[in-house]
Amino acid sequence: MPQTVKVAVVGSGLAGLTAAYLLKKPLHREDVDFEVHVFEKASSIGMDSASISVPVSGDQEWRVDVPMRSFQGGYYTQLIALYRSLGVDFRQKNFSYSFSDLSPGRKTRQRSITTSFIYNGASGRAGISKPSGFSASPLHKDATALLRHAWGTWTWLLYLGTTLQVVFCYLITIYHALPYWRPRNIPDLTFREWASRATPTNFIARLIRMDTAWQDYIEMMFIPLVSAVCTSPEDVVLDHPVEEILDYVWLTLGTNHYVVVNGVCDVVARLAADLHHIHLASPILSIKPDPRDPGCATISCSTDGELKEYEGFRHIVFATQASGAVPILSSYSQSLGSDRENRKQMIAKQIECLQSFSYRKSIVINHSDDTLLPDNAQDVRDLNLLNLLKDATLSSPLDSRPSLPKFPDLCVSPTHTMATHVLPRPKGHDSQIPRLFQTTNPIIPPKMDTILSVATLERAVVNTESKKALRLLCVAQKPKWYQCPYQAKTQLGELQGGRTGSDDSEAPSIWFLLGRWWKKEY
Repeated sequence: MPQTVKVAVVGSGLAGLTAAYLLKKPLHREDVDFEVHVFEKASSIGMDSASISVPVSGDQEWRVDVPMRSFQGGYYTQLIALYRSLGVDFRQKNFSYSFSDLSPGRKTRQRSITTSFIYNGASGRAGISKPSGFSASPLHKDATALLRHAWGTWTWLLYLGTTLQVVFCYLITIYHALPYWRPRNIPDLTFREWASRATPTNFIARLIRMDTAWQDYIEMMFIPLVSAVCTSPEDVVLDHPVEEILDYVWLTLGTNHYVVVNGVCDVVARLAADLHHIHLASPILSIKPDPRDPGCATISCSTDGELKEYEGFRHIVFATQASGAVPILSSYSQSLGSDRENRKQMIAKQIECLQSFSYRKSIVINHSDDTLLPDNAQDVRDLNLLNLLKDATLSSPLDSRPSLPKFPDLCVSPTHTMATHVLPRPKGHDSQIPRLFQTTNPIIPPKMDTILSVATLERAVVNTESKKALRLLCVAQKPKWYQCPYQAKTQLGELQGGRTGSDDSEAPSIWFLLGRWWKKEY
């Protein structure tokens, strides 16, 4: 007869569901059976709780994942292995990108969205395209053929110069991303410090103005791209540890992007198939020692306004945001007696570690407003990145931030990069459904009558402080000479489990699965 060990998993995102799924898989040991309870404060499983269903025809629906779910083949190898083991179908989807600037409206003119660069994806294999702005002519229609030819030649030279600038600067980025050529202090450098140090400063570079070209590349392309991927404002991007960014650049070189064929709901269904104790709409109020067994814990939660208690948990896995775990751990510490001082000190260390992680708000809007796309339809791509034009301000009434009871928050600060994804229509329904878009971190709002849903999410801020704190939960071993730090093997940090050595048998183990350690997909 196997021994039943109860495990509580707090949170039902990808990390929480995967932890619960792996615990329920058959073990080599037949003397242990894990009884896993998943606690989720939302009314649906967290990984799919913000997604929406759009009616298509009859009783058919189009499921739109919120937030956007895609994963990079070179970076998310563990995620791909998990999906394959689950039988999840996914397909290659190499997104194309447009980079545009927003010029706010004034009394004499409307706002404009002008594209400066178009990248066709596939790690560069699909090439780039010339934005329409390089072809538009300010000449009068009666201008001579010579003038028109001269203008056309000038725009092509300008486009060629921009292309060469991006190519050379990207090659410099790849050079710095090579694992075996990085400086020893790279783990401690921020993106801001690295971008300054990487600026070409030799005589020839200054002579051909590569130093200026590099700074323009960082401001106009690199920062917006990282801001969109991390859903963070510019100041957070500049303080981001550059080692992780260079790891991403290196591991995604020459590889493909993928999306799940049947949406994230398919992943949720497969992960949760064998989970029989999922407590939805059940925020945890407190954790306290189990009165029947000091080596276990009792969890109190609120379900439909009713207080419920679940006893006998030998392990507690926090697969939620650090900010959500802190008050729960505090309640547990307060419930311990004066004779458990060592245990309290360990929990205090865990809380101090978790408080090193901070979060920023991210907004995702599904809508049908195409005015958030580049003004010229020829410039529109799968993902359309938009930044406020340098030194511009959003002061026009057209660009103000509305606040309505139904949608109180529609915009983030203009230091974010706004990303609008043109959602691909379901096969067989192309002509029946209007085009839909998903805008992440809007700096200008879509028209109110086009909005389908608004989701407000919290994203972890990665900085040098949180990176140091993460080492207390997950310790990376030294990578091989050809590997980057992301590829290094890892082991549990000193705060995992919460063991003190003196009273291990009289307390439940406490574990943490944070998003950055889990290496979630974007």
